[in-house]
Amino acid sequence: MRELFKEKSLWTATLICLIAMAGGLPFNGIELPLSTGSFLIFFQKALDTKLLLFLLPAAAVFPRGAIFVREFSSGFLKLYLSRIDRLEYVKRKTIQIYAGGFLAFFLAGIELLLLCFLFLYPLEITGNISWSMVWEALSLLLRISLVGGMMAELAGVFGALFQNYYMAYGLPFVSFYLLIILRERYFKDMYTFYPAEWVKCEQDWGTNGVGIWVFLVVFSTVLMLFHGLVLYIRLQEIS
Repeated sequence: MRELFKEKSLWTATLICLIAMAGGLPFNGIELPLSTGSFLIFFQKALDTKLLLFLLPAAAVFPRGAIFVREFSSGFLKLYLSRIDRLEYVKRKTIQIYAGGFLAFFLAGIELLLLCFLFLYPLEITGNISWSMVWEALSLLLRISLVGGMMAELAGVFGALFQNYYMAYGLPFVSFYLLIILRERYFKDMYTFYPAEWVKCEQDWGTNGVGIWVFLVVFSTVLMLFHGLVLYIRLQEIS
C-alpha cells in the first residue's frame, strides 16, 4: 500500500473527485439558519450528481488501472519479478488497483464531509443529529467508492488482457456507459446491472438494502479473482 500512497496519480484523482463533488453542492439552497443536519444533506446532494456519475469510471482507473501495462512495457516487470514471488505480485497488484479506485473517491468524500461540517454545521439550528442520517450519508460515499474500486479492477483486467493503455483506460468507461444505455433504453427493469442504481440504491435490495452490499462485495471479489487469474497467466508468459 505504500507504493499506492506514493503515487501522484492517486492524489490527482482524489483532487479531481473533490472538485467534482464540491461543484455539486447546492449553494443556492443555503437559507440561514440551516436546519439540524443540513451539512449531511448538502453532502449527500453533492455526491448525488450526474457530473460525479459521469466522472466515476474515468477517475477510478487513473491511479493504478494501467499499472501492469506500464511495468510490462517499461521492462520493469522482469526486474520486479526477480525480487518477488509471482503469486505475491498478483495479490499486491489486484489489491492496489482496487484500492486506488476506492480511495480516490473515499478520501475526496471524507475531505468534503469535513469541509461541510466545518463551514455549514455552525450555521445550523442546535439539535440532535440521528445516526440514521450519518449512516445514510456515509453509505452513499461507501457505495460510490466500491463502484470506483470495481471500475479500477476492470481496468486492470483489460490492461492485463490487451496490454494496451487505451484498452485499460477506455474499456471500463465504455462498459460503464453501455450498461447505462442498455438499462435506460431497452431493459427498464434491469436495475441490478445499472451503475447509477449501485450508487443511489433506490430499488428493492431486500431488508435494509442489504442486497446492494452483498452485490457490490461479490462483484468486487469476482473481478479481483478474475484479474488475478489473468495476471497469473500473463506472468507465466514472462521468462
